[in-house]
Amino acid sequence: MKILRLLEIFFTLRSSGIFHLFVDGFNPFLKQFARPKDIENKFKKSLENLGPVFIKLGQLLSTRTDLISQELASNLKELTDSCEPIDFSYIKEELKRNLGQRADTLLKNIDAVPLASASLAQVHRVTLNNEELVVKVQRPGLEKQIQRDIDALRFAVKALRFFYKGYPRVDLNLVVNDYEKVITNELDFRLEAANAKKTFSNFAHSSFLYVPRIHDEFTTKKTLVMEYIDGEPITNVSNLRAYGLDLKKLSENGVQIFLKQVFEDNFFHADMHPGNIFAAKDKPNDPYYYAVDYAICGSLTESNQILLAQMISCLLDRDFFSLAQLFIFAEWVDEKTKTEDLEAVLRANCESLLDKPLNEILFGELLLNLFDGMKQFDLFLDNDLILLVKTLIHIEGMGRQIYPDLDFWSVADPFIKKWLKDKYSVKGLIKYLVSKKHILTYMILKKIEESKYKFSEETGEEI
Repeated sequence: MKILRLLEIFFTLRSSGIFHLFVDGFNPFLKQFARPKDIENKFKKSLENLGPVFIKLGQLLSTRTDLISQELASNLKELTDSCEPIDFSYIKEELKRNLGQRADTLLKNIDAVPLASASLAQVHRVTLNNEELVVKVQRPGLEKQIQRDIDALRFAVKALRFFYKGYPRVDLNLVVNDYEKVITNELDFRLEAANAKKTFSNFAHSSFLYVPRIHDEFTTKKTLVMEYIDGEPITNVSNLRAYGLDLKKLSENGVQIFLKQVFEDNFFHADMHPGNIFAAKDKPNDPYYYAVDYAICGSLTESNQILLAQMISCLLDRDFFSLAQLFIFAEWVDEKTKTEDLEAVLRANCESLLDKPLNEILFGELLLNLFDGMKQFDLFLDNDLILLVKTLIHIEGMGRQIYPDLDFWSVADPFIKKWLKDKYSVKGLIKYLVSKKHILTYMILKKIEESKYKFSEETGEEI
């Protein structure tokens, strides 16, 4: 069965013509004799036909502009995750299997017609003690199907390296490992519940985002129950106007959510596509968002946090030399890259965009141009940065859809300057050291113990 599935995957992808974009020269095994038209769109449709593993893979690839072209990335962003509904009899049996007698409480007042049916789960509305809730139930047979397709991807990666030698710094096996971790986490609704509760706590005193409450008593690995929210999909801009929402403030609040999650909380919702984000209707003059589906969340190392902040500052100042130094030191590019060479490429790829008024500059587009220019220097980003870029592009794109004149920079610049001042001033560093006193004490004592042990081994003396 694995061989048959592998062959199905290979011929489906080959028919799209995708290998023409990556493999040079004559190769009848991977490529048709005539290059197909509209390869990017055909590849997107091929992934949809191959099922949930490849839909999710395509969605993640859509942000990997260090590996693929911007045109291919833009096509993959349009991948849809909606599927034919599962029969309600399966939903009932799965609830009973996972919840036992507790399932009876939910099944008394559950809507048999699903609210949504995606590649990994189906969602139904339910009433419990006069409270409106939703129950999310995992589709059947996913673990076996996903493992089969991951195994096929691993084999395909080994075969691809035989034919394709590009991106020498990229370990494709690690890319598959990162992807396996993401999709495996999505199959455990307990992790999603924990992420949602953490985000709820982070925004408990914020007016920008509301996270639906999780009902732990009905949450298992394959079922999740949470508060129902009556929000308006943010893609329905005409409806947002009809509700009288302040669209400028709503779009800017989306940027504030991103900045708070990345810099203050260091824990961000990494799947903020339009299907997971809704606008609240009850406060038109002070609008806010609802966010659902916390299966994919990310965080950054402190070094990447400061790198991101300094990158934005360098771009605002057009300091391409310092920007090039940052990227080389952070190992985004090959360490042998000359600063002057990278500076020239960054300037050529970004300066024309920065000539526009700030409110016309798309930060996501600027990042994609940066990555495009750095490919010749063996660009590679770690998985957390990829998730961050994906989130940023979604947030800015949704904000521009809501309010086309959204100025990302006017919101981000004062926030980042204050964050840098608060965190890296003398006062901020002292506050940081005090907050980390327990772990720092442990680390210091551990190092002393290791040094004493090493010294006693070398000298033979007891210490």
